[in-house]
Amino acid sequence: MATTIQEYAAEIDVKQLVHFTRESSLESILQRGLITRNALTLEGFEGFNNYVRADHTHAVCVSIGFPNYKMWFGIKQDNPNVDWAIVVIEPAALWELPCAFCSANAALGAIATIPIAQRQTLQAFQGMYADVPGKERGKLGIPGYWPTNPQAEVLMLQGVPKNYIRGVVALNDTQGQRLRAAYPGLQVWMHAGYFRYRKDYAFWKPGV
Repeated sequence: MATTIQEYAAEIDVKQLVHFTRESSLESILQRGLITRNALTLEGFEGFNNYVRADHTHAVCVSIGFPNYKMWFGIKQDNPNVDWAIVVIEPAALWELPCAFCSANAALGAIATIPIAQRQTLQAFQGMYADVPGKERGKLGIPGYWPTNPQAEVLMLQGVPKNYIRGVVALNDTQGQRLRAAYPGLQVWMHAGYFRYRKDYAFWKPGV
């Protein structure tokens, strides 16, 4: 039985963390890593996906295995002309960097009111994989390392240094070729499915 976050991540075979971003932000991300909101604000950055942080933190939000498509859908609707990419992060960030584990969207009152220290424990990490009534993991048909709730997320409290970035997922070959040309040596994968919805989306529709 796992006694540390690293052991549990190995037990469920976490393969990667992911973070969706504007393609236009990639140059900065690849040079500097993922920077916290307060640091970017001090620099005068204004291109945030969410202007109100209901989770009461300045953290960088990442997902385990698959992007938070529910949040991303609304953001894409509000930004129809933006090209998006998905940053792929090493799993070691879970146990080597300060982070908080949220079993649902971190902005939910029931999650945001849990003290950050309480969300940094092995138990909080394991809680991301607990059954949800009516949406038990055995019914969802998802990989073992995907959290139960598709909006579950990890708050990277001090950001993610660039050495943890493994590469980028592109929507299609056109974008993939563009990224490879712009960033020689960058590992680029094409996976259109990661830009859509998770395979268990029907279980998470409103009213289900």
